Amino acid sequence: MPDTRMEETDHRRRAKKATGVAVFGTFIEYYDFSVYGYVAATLALVFFPSDDPTVGLLNTLLVFGSAFVVRPLGAVFFGRLGDQRGRRYSLVASITCMGAAATLTGLLPGYAQIGILAPILLVLLRMLQGFSTGGEIGGAAAYIREWAAPRHRSLYVSFIPGVAQVGKGLAAGLAALIAAALPADALADWGWRIPFLLALPLGALCLYLRLKVEDSPEFQSIEAKGDKTEKPFTEVLTRYPKALAKVTSISLVQNLGTYIGTVFVAVYFSEVLGFSKGDASTIVLIAVLFAAFLIPVAGQVGNRIGGKRVLLCSYLAYVALTLPSFALMNQGSVGLALAGLMLGILPYALCQAGTYATMSELYPTRVRHTGVAVGHSVGAVLGGGLGPYLATWLISATDNTFMPAFMLVGAGIVGLLVVGVAVKPNSDPGNHLYR
Repeated sequence: MPDTRMEETDHRRRAKKATGVAVFGTFIEYYDFSVYGYVAATLALVFFPSDDPTVGLLNTLLVFGSAFVVRPLGAVFFGRLGDQRGRRYSLVASITCMGAAATLTGLLPGYAQIGILAPILLVLLRMLQGFSTGGEIGGAAAYIREWAAPRHRSLYVSFIPGVAQVGKGLAAGLAALIAAALPADALADWGWRIPFLLALPLGALCLYLRLKVEDSPEFQSIEAKGDKTEKPFTEVLTRYPKALAKVTSISLVQNLGTYIGTVFVAVYFSEVLGFSKGDASTIVLIAVLFAAFLIPVAGQVGNRIGGKRVLLCSYLAYVALTLPSFALMNQGSVGLALAGLMLGILPYALCQAGTYATMSELYPTRVRHTGVAVGHSVGAVLGGGLGPYLATWLISATDNTFMPAFMLVGAGIVGLLVVGVAVKPNSDPGNHLYR
């Protein structure tokens, strides 16, 4: 019995270490990936100069969306690495790719220096970021899920989106600080580069830490048994198409909430509602830090009631709270705008925790990395890549500032239908909980 307790204590210690290293990388990935959105208005001036500010902003958001187009390719590539070579191997590769892309973006000359080549290179680097992110989520979710004890899985996995909020918060905070400290010409000249260049030391530190941890016990087990799949993507498509469709739908709702509610909203405040860029970034910073606190709380709730029920609660909250949230944002007051966004963060936090706890439970170990990565990435293309652009276009076309709210309410209804009807308990819950 003492030996058993010692083994459990040692496993818990290694699981906590593995979780910490995995989520630190996710923090950096989401910091790198989100910086673009928080400085989008400035990038529009640097890379897409235009007499019409809306045209420049739409072009910048299209580049933002281009990262999502290649995310499924990254999911297939890194998913194959993760299911064949190991979760740790894939996570090392993805953080290297993301750090390089973000750093090079910070060094990129603008349109005034190299003309049309500037936006072309910006698109390519943004696509490289998207390629990297396509592998990060599937790898981190599989890695942490396979380390954590069943009674702790929902909480441990919730640290992925929770710490991602801290990464977004750092991005928003730096954007707010730089916007407040620098005059407009200095911000457009060199100030916007600072957040991107921070990726270099952060990425180097994460790479060092990820090289120091071991792979998940579940992956080591199937590796020892020779049960790894040679074609994980093909197996997901042929043996688990329903699981893939469910993960894609869950991810679509989650990403729509993420990129409208915490990234696009910074542009919404400054370009649609007329707040200063500094005020807009500050509001978003406070809200995403609030989310970083709430998501692990929701994860702990998931330990008790299950990820599926947390998801259903989040979708109900989107339907009930989104319109009141946007009504507060549209009152013209910074304080009320903050209150409105904080209200909108409640369904967002529940959705983040429930999404990550549920996705990895729809696949067995041998294809978990690929299945989660591909489904999440396709959902991200639809919800995250198109969401901010569609919201901007709808506001411009209808002159109705509530269009993003209607999109989120619709997403909540879709989520209720998919998860409430299609996600069911699996007959072998020891391998994965849902089918």
